[in-house]
Parts: sequence; structure tokens; C-alpha cells
Amino acid sequence: MARLANLQFEQFSRETVNDARLCLLDAIGCGLYGSTVLDGKKIISAISVLSAGDLPVWGSNVLLSRSDAALACGSLCHLRELDDVHYSIVHPGAVVVPAVYAAAFGREYSLKNLLAAIICGYEAMVRISEGSGYLTHRQKGWHATATMGGFGAAAACGKLLELEEQEFVWALGLAGSRTGGTWAFKADGSMSKRIHPGLAARDGLAAAFLAQAGISGPEYVLEAEDGGFYHVACEDWDLTELGRDWGKTWAISEVEFKWYAACKSVHSPLEASLQIAALGHRTEDIDFINVGINSSAMSMAGGMYTHDSVASAQLSIPYGVALGLSGRGGLAQDFENDAIADENLFRLAQKVRVAVSPKMEEIRLTLHKSAAHVDVVYKNGSHAEAEVHDAKGHIGNPLSETVIIDKFLGLASCAVGKQKAESICKLIIHGELQTPVDDIFHCLSLNR
Repeated sequence: MARLANLQFEQFSRETVNDARLCLLDAIGCGLYGSTVLDGKKIISAISVLSAGDLPVWGSNVLLSRSDAALACGSLCHLRELDDVHYSIVHPGAVVVPAVYAAAFGREYSLKNLLAAIICGYEAMVRISEGSGYLTHRQKGWHATATMGGFGAAAACGKLLELEEQEFVWALGLAGSRTGGTWAFKADGSMSKRIHPGLAARDGLAAAFLAQAGISGPEYVLEAEDGGFYHVACEDWDLTELGRDWGKTWAISEVEFKWYAACKSVHSPLEASLQIAALGHRTEDIDFINVGINSSAMSMAGGMYTHDSVASAQLSIPYGVALGLSGRGGLAQDFENDAIADENLFRLAQKVRVAVSPKMEEIRLTLHKSAAHVDVVYKNGSHAEAEVHDAKGHIGNPLSETVIIDKFLGLASCAVGKQKAESICKLIIHGELQTPVDDIFHCLSLNR
């Protein structure tokens, strides 16, 4: 944690800084798009009853307090599963970017300050997740974006506030001493998963400001024998992961930018199904479909979805396979209410049999890849198979900068219009490091 406190902007290469610019852009695009859908409007409406303030909620004309703006914007970022992801099963952008937005708004910070804070927040969130033994942490029922997110938000805000080393340690300790968030949403496709990044952003933000005021937090929040987070929530945790290969590769350069609007575990099965669909076979001729995946993917997304839950469809490999075999691209519109109510997709999804494959499990454990094998069996006994190790957007098949920018423009334009979206993009991607961040932030609401 002390290493994080002492990180300096000059330690980051131009490539690392550019990665941070793209992460900032992508998170804002996801959040802006989230403000346009019904669930996003419900979230904003609910939170606006609780507080009023001076910070605009992205894509709206609602003003909230700093903490509730972090909560709202973080939730909007994760609303349609398009936000960035790391192989340690965390979504850093949906937590870190809203937290630093809430901390920095109206306080005369520069783009340089913001990017340094974002890099630091990603580093904390990812390293603590890696140290947790993230696969078993997930298998115990924890949602790592929620449990690790407070650490990331606290580190990012602590860096922005220029906390002293002791204060920085306190901030992470305060955040980690009350962190939480479970996968109970999987049982019924509820919306709680979407709120978790916002809650983590809010809590990490508060922890940083409390630490700055001199409120101490537990230094041994991870490893304390009685109540340490790793003891409570993890099994095969390893503190050495926190400092492994320090400075060689920054976590922000390991994240994946999503192309498909679903849980990452759905991506490879969906893409393999799209490859099979391109062969021209009719879906009416399909008898059944076998899908081989890893155990983590099985627990997260191996089940069927329900017609009335977008969240359940985004966490359903059978739905993703049905989309792919029907030639549908798995973009945001394919996970809206009209799409998931499609009876033809539902009947096709019911033919999907999902199982753990030893090969896919080995790939996950050794290469950090969520791969899938799809075998379609037709009524005449013939087969069509496809195997995808690196779906579009994954670490071995990354989106280009041009595609990430196009993704942002498509998402953001839905909320603030094409002209504003282009202005935001220009400021983030090409802006000088001394650019005031409020120049960016003032473009994010509807009333500016």
C-alpha cells in the first residue's frame, strides 16, 4: 500500500498514460449510455430522493452530492455490462472513474492528476484481487468488483488528494474494513450487481476524505488474523502478489475493453456461435448444442435466463449462444427487453447444454483466458463446431484504439448527442496533460 502512495506520474510510460486515457473514455461512455435506459433512469430517480448537491449525474440534469454522484455514475457504468474488465474478475473502470470524478469535480484538477489517480486505483483494485486468490474468492459467492472496488476507489481518490503515506494506508484500511457484495443476484436475475460498483466508488471516496481528515484505518486490513479481509473472504490468498513484478506492467494495461454487452464468460460462447451461424445452417434444424467452458464461467453464467430480466440474459451462456446462432451480434440492443422476450431465442437457448471442459479449465488457470468450445448437433446427425480462446475485446484479441473510440462515440451520442460526444473524446484522448478536468466534466450532463 505504501508503494501505491508513493507512485509518481513520471513512472508511467506514454503507453500507460494512453491506456489510462482509453479507460477513462470507455467508462464515461458506458456510464452515459447507462443513463439512457429505463433501469438507469430508475437508479438516478431513486438516488436523487436521498440527496441533492452540485455534481451532475452523467447523461442527466440531476445534481447530487459527491458521494451519491459516485454511487449513481458507478452504477450507470455497469448497467449494460460494457465496462472494462480484468482477468482477476474485477471491473475497475466502473468503480475508479466515477470515484475520481466525484472527488475532482470543481476542484481545479488537471487531466494529469486524474490519469495518475486512475492508474493508481486500477493498480490497487487488481493487485488486491490477484492476492485474494480470485477464483476461489468468486467460488465462495463474492462479487469481486464490489469487494475489491472500495480499495481501488480509495487508492484513486487518495492519490488525487495527495494523501501522505500514513493517510493513504488508512484510506485503504477504512475501505477494506467494510467492503462486501455477493453473487446472490444470480439466483433471480436481480439488479443488485449493477449497483455494486457505485457503492464501492462511494465508499472508497468517503474513505479517502476521512483519512485526509485524520480518521485512522486498519493497516493490516487484509491479513489481520481476526477480521482481516483475506481471512474472512478468501482461501488461497497470497500477500506476495501485492508486490509481484512491481512496475514492470501496470494493471491498467492488462484490462480488456468489452465489445459484447454481457458477462465476459458469455463472450467466447457467443463468438463461437456467430462463427457457426456464418456457415449458413438453419437454426430450425438444430437438435441440441453442447458448450464447454471453465468452472468459473459455469458458476457465473452457465444457467438459463428469464424473459423479464435483462441482467439474467447478460449472465446466461445459453442466451448468448442463441444470439450467436441466430446471427445477432451481442451488442447492447440484443440485451434489451424486446430482445430477451423473443420466443424463438428462448426455444433455441433451451437446447443449450453447458458443461465444464477440462481443456477450457486449464486455459483459464494457465493463460487467464475465458475460452469456449461450441458443438452444434443437427437433427440429421451432422455437427458444426467452433472454439474461441480470445473473443473480440479479450486480451489476446484487443479492440484497437479506433474501435474503442467508435464504441464510445456510439454510446455517448445516445445520451449527450454527437457534438458533445466528440468534444469529450477530443479532450480525453488528445487533451494536454494540463487540461482542466472540469472542461471534460461539464460536457457530461444535459444542462451544461
